[in-house]
Parts: sequence; structure tokens; C-alpha cells
Amino acid sequence: MTPSHLKTSTAPAGRTAASPAPANAAPANAAFVYAGGNYSTQQHKLMGRMSASESFLNGFARHSGVDHFYCYAMRQQDIDDFTQRVQTAAGAKRPVTHIPPLDLSGVAEPGCLYRPGPNIGYFAWQRRAGDQRRFSVCGVTHTTAEHVVMDGIAEAVTGPTQAWDALVCTSSQVRAMVERLTDQWSHYLSRRFGGKTERPAFRLPLIPLGVDCETFDPTAAREREGQALRKRLGIAPDDVVVLFVGRLTHVEKANPLPMFLALEAAAKHTKKKLHLLQAGWYASPEIEKIFVESARRLMPSVRYHHVDAREPEFRWSAWHAGDIFTSLSDNIQETFGLTPIEAQAAGLPVVVSDWDGYRDTVIDGEVGFAAPTFMPPPGTGTDLGWRYATAVDSYGRYCMTTAQSISVDVEFCAKAYLKLIEDPALRRRMGEAGQAHARAKFDWRVVIAAYQALWTELAELRRSAPEAVPSEADRPVHPLRDDPFSLFSTYPTGYVDGDTVATAAPGGSRQRLAELRAIPLANLMPSLLLPEAEMAKLLEHVARAPAPVGQLLTVAPEARQNQVRRSLGWLAKIGLIRFTKPPA
Repeated sequence: MTPSHLKTSTAPAGRTAASPAPANAAPANAAFVYAGGNYSTQQHKLMGRMSASESFLNGFARHSGVDHFYCYAMRQQDIDDFTQRVQTAAGAKRPVTHIPPLDLSGVAEPGCLYRPGPNIGYFAWQRRAGDQRRFSVCGVTHTTAEHVVMDGIAEAVTGPTQAWDALVCTSSQVRAMVERLTDQWSHYLSRRFGGKTERPAFRLPLIPLGVDCETFDPTAAREREGQALRKRLGIAPDDVVVLFVGRLTHVEKANPLPMFLALEAAAKHTKKKLHLLQAGWYASPEIEKIFVESARRLMPSVRYHHVDAREPEFRWSAWHAGDIFTSLSDNIQETFGLTPIEAQAAGLPVVVSDWDGYRDTVIDGEVGFAAPTFMPPPGTGTDLGWRYATAVDSYGRYCMTTAQSISVDVEFCAKAYLKLIEDPALRRRMGEAGQAHARAKFDWRVVIAAYQALWTELAELRRSAPEAVPSEADRPVHPLRDDPFSLFSTYPTGYVDGDTVATAAPGGSRQRLAELRAIPLANLMPSLLLPEAEMAKLLEHVARAPAPVGQLLTVAPEARQNQVRRSLGWLAKIGLIRFTKPPA
């Protein structure tokens, strides 16, 4: 029962077409947009993108060759966490520079701002407040089916992204999806406002996610851990374990139905005792009940085991307790899929679906088997997209109703499982081929080098490519985030400016100022106003004699005159001064 040989899905080369940097050039660097939760697997609600981002940062710290790290973060605890992570991974206390949220000028030093997601338009708008050639913005695709992600990609099209920006696509399949999305949006904009349809300025390079192959290497110690787990679960040495690793949900990840059916079919044609080990975490108690009951009904000949792979004792031992790895993804939530690469790095042969990023990472017939997948043709799901657009269906239901009509070839999988169950030598050969494949294409040494080659190329484009939508002095940096005093300028009676006269109100003393500042209703955002000592001097100036605002502005340099205007407005708000307009 040998699976028919499918077309080979060649993995991406692991780097873009960017030319390598000169031998004497400093290694390309980037500032990381960092919020600890996005880079940590030490949390209950664990997602694949968190594992990928954590591994990427560790890989960058170990293999980039940079002597300085840069962190864009909102909170001090995130800065501290970033510092601890990179210095631990690098094995040295290299300096870390913090890039504050309101001043991106520091990103010019590394030359690139990396965010672990696709919304590069958000930071392109922030960069537009200064020289847009200061740095590049580089993002990466993870899940692209969520509407917030699609909207973020649309913002990258309409926002001030440049030719020196990039949205890294982790698989050729997801790049095709992003290209269709951006083409559709650009076409709509051209019809809405006139003009020609143009491709977005930013680049869509193809670079896969990576793994630290050494971490998964089946050393003697790790093999012992795997054997200990097998013994703990009551699995005999000659039994065969098929392993799945990851989040357990048929709604947003992978429906286990074809896996259950195929394993039962294989079990009926072998004398080996077969086990399925699900090393993952259920999305909910309801989903756990569905999985366990379905396994009992659909594969009674196979023993079903579950361990929570978020727990340290199972996170690594599970990889070395299995004989065969499987993941039959059938969901649009998936874009790349790290676990088949991790399995290859661990020396396991794989049986996967020929779906999304798996098509780029698993060579059918060489490192394992890739089962054919089929879905309805384009144009048959318009109503599903509209149900999602109108919020009739949630994100989870959108993924589930789409996956409902996506099939994985059960017979192919059954034959693939049986072939590997019956042939230990084939398992060993495919496992060794997978290890070599993972090291050559997906080890962080290779992937980090690809990113650095990309960032080097983006740096050259910053020097040579034409600039799109330069900022204008008389227009806001972000058209939808205008100065509120300009946007709502028709609301008030008058302005705190020019010949508007400021007059001291009765009781407007320094002591009264201090009393009112202690009241939360009055003391809203003092950091945006003058310091208390300067505020008191301003109040004393008005107390000596009424003065036009234009005259009061001279107490501060031009760069701080807006702060004086806002502070005068606040003094009037708390009743210490009042404004009047001179007679016409």
C-alpha cells in the first residue's frame, strides 16, 4: 500500500534575491517592536505566531552577529524583558537601546524597524512625521484570515509605505493570497477615485519561518526523555506512535477527522499496536470532549493519548516519543506551519496535508508524504466572505465554515501511515533526509541571513528609490489623525492666540494653583503642559496686568509656544484666568 508519488513541493531557498552585503560591512540590524506577550510561549493562550516570534528573536540574537540590540516598546517591563531575552540568547551583555514610542529617530541607527506581524502601514504613518528615508519597516505574515489583519494589509497599500519597506511572506501560497488582496483593494481605489491601478510600493519577499535545529536534534539524552514519556503512557518499545503537536481545535486549526479515519484504516492492516499522541492544548473543554469522543468512535483500534505541550516536561520529550509526525491542516487560519519543520529537525518522517505553507516545506516522497487536498473553486464562497464581512459569522465560524468543504485525501494518508508503520528503515531514511532538509533550508542561521540580506537591500533602496507621498507642511502627517484643535476648530467661541486677552481671575494665586493641581478632575495630563513652576510664573505675569496671548507667548522659545497656549487654556479651565476678545 505505497502512496502514489505526488509532485515535489520544493522548499523556498530561505533567502531573497538580495545581494549579500560586502564582506567588510557591518551585519544588518533592526529595532524590534516588542511586547513580551507576542514573543513568549510561557502563557496559557499560546498561538503559533508567539512561538515563531520567540524563536526568531532568539535566533537573531544568536546568529545575526550584531553587537548592539534595539527595542521599540511601550512599557519598561517590556524593555527589561527584551534585554534579558537577547542577552541570554546571545550569551553576552551587549548594549540595548530603547526606541521610545513618540520618537522613532533612533531607528535610523539600525536602519530598520521589525514588527512580528503584517501591519507595516501603522509604522509607516509614524515614520512620516520625519524623513521617510530614515529607516525601513519590515513585517511578516502569520495568520492572514482575520479581518484585522486584512485591514492592516489594506492600510499598508493606502498608507505611506515605500519601496524600501517589506512584508515578508513565509510561503508562496500566502504571498499569492496577499497579492490578490492588495490587487483587489488597489483596483477598488482606482475605480473609486480615478487613476490607474498600481501595485503597492512595498516589497513581498519570500522568506520562511525558521527553527533552531539543534534544539530538536535527537541526542541520546533527548531520546531517553522520549522513552520515559512512552513508558509513562504505557507504550511498549515495539509499538508505533504517531505524533501531532500544536493547538487542538477543529474550528481554527485542523480537523482531526481525516487523521482519525486514516489511522483506523492503517491500524486494521498492521499487526503493530498503534498509538496517537496529541501533544497540544485544547482550545476549550467543549472541543476536548469533541476530540476525545470522536477518537473513541472513529479509531477504536488506536490508543489515544494527550499531553499538554505547554508544560515544560512535555514540550520537548513529546518530539522524541513519536515515530511518525502528522499534521493534516485543512484550515485557512494556517499560513505556514512550523511543526512539520520542527518534526524534520527532530528526525521524524512526516505525513502532512499538501496545504498552504506545508507545500513549501515538505518534499513528498523524500522527507515524508504530502496528502492531496481539494477545495471548492474560486467564486463558490462569496456568501461565506459576506457573512464574515457583516459580522454574522465570527472569525472562528468563518474559518470553520470554509474548512468544512476542504478535504484531505484519507486513503492517501492511510497508505502513507501504513507504509511508515511497517518499514522502520524507511522511517529512518526519511527522518535523516528531513533533518538535512531542515538544517539546509530552515535553520535560523539560514533564515536570519536571508533577513539581513533583505535589510541590506532595503537600505540601498532608501538611498536610490523615489519617495512616495512626501509629507506637506500645511497638511497633517496622518490625514485621519489631524491636530484636534484644527479638526474641531469650528467648535469654540474663540482661540487662545493673538489678540485674545488673558485676565487674572479673583483668587488666582500660586497657592490656589497648587491646590487645584492636586485634584484629579483638574490634573488630567500635566506632562503635556508647562511645569508647575513655569505655570506659576505665567499666572503671575497675567496677575500684574491683562495681556494679549500673543504677548504672553514671548516668555517661551518658539518650539514651546504651543505648550504655552495649551497651559493658558488649562489655567482658564480651572478658573484662574479668563479670556476676552477686544472690541471689533
